[in-house]
Formats: sequence, C-alpha cells, structure tokens
Amino acid sequence: MAKRIFLFSLLGVILLASCSVGTGESDYSPQMSISSIVLNGVTQTSVDTLEVGDVLLLSCVANGVSKPLTSVQITNESDYSSISFPDIASLDQSVLSKSDPTKGYFNFAGLNIYSFSFTIQYIVTKANKAGTKLLFVVTSTSQYSPMTYTLKLPAK
Repeated sequence: MAKRIFLFSLLGVILLASCSVGTGESDYSPQMSISSIVLNGVTQTSVDTLEVGDVLLLSCVANGVSKPLTSVQITNESDYSSISFPDIASLDQSVLSKSDPTKGYFNFAGLNIYSFSFTIQYIVTKANKAGTKLLFVVTSTSQYSPMTYTLKLPAK
C-alpha cells in the first residue's frame, strides 16, 4: 500500500512539474505606493487633516511590476492646493523631454522603465473641510492598466 501511495505521489509530482501555464510571463496591474510622509519638516506615519500653509512631502513609487511603465499622471484640485516635484532635476533627460512636470505628467513610453520614484510637494492654499484630492494614474503596458489611486486630504 505504501509503495502505491509513493508511486502515485511521484507520478503526480512529475505531471505537475511538466505542466506549462501560460507563456511564463506574468501580467499584473501597475502599482503606486507612498513610502514616506513629511509634514512641515517632520516625518509622519499618517496625516488626517492639514492646515492652510502646510507643506506636505510625499515620497512615492510607481511600479510597473512585470511590465514597463508608459506614464504617470498626478493631478490636484488647484483651487485648494498646489503641487510641485522638488527632485525633478534628477530625472534623465530622455524622460524630461517627453514629459510635462508642470502638469504632473511623466511619459516613459519606449524607455523600458519599470519603476519610478518621485517626491511630491503638496501645499494647502485654501481650506476645504470636504477635502482636496490628489489623483494618481499609473499606466504600463499591462492589459490591467491603468491603475488609479486617489488620496483625499481634508484642509482647515
């Protein structure tokens, strides 16, 4: 009996090892994450309310996972806040020549870039109890693209 169980187990392992699932390449939705938050020069773990004049620095990472990124777009509600990208000078000229950082648009089409790290400087210019939004749209060559992420920031 033990020999039969061993034989069937061995046969099962051989069959599973010989199977080929798909083309061997994974396809995932692109991802966006915030790796650090600094409010008025102090590192925070989270922020629930901002005040007019507050300066929020968000260190972000856009990741294409298994596919190259094609673009990253960051928009804000300009009536209540302003955004800028303080580390923009460190970007490669091939990215900058295709992008428009003043509009929060970064184009990576044809550059084979899988991950993009950037810092957003977000300044509250007008109170809005309902909150203002930062909208991130990360696009890659994945069939599950684009990925959108909204960050709501109440301001008083």
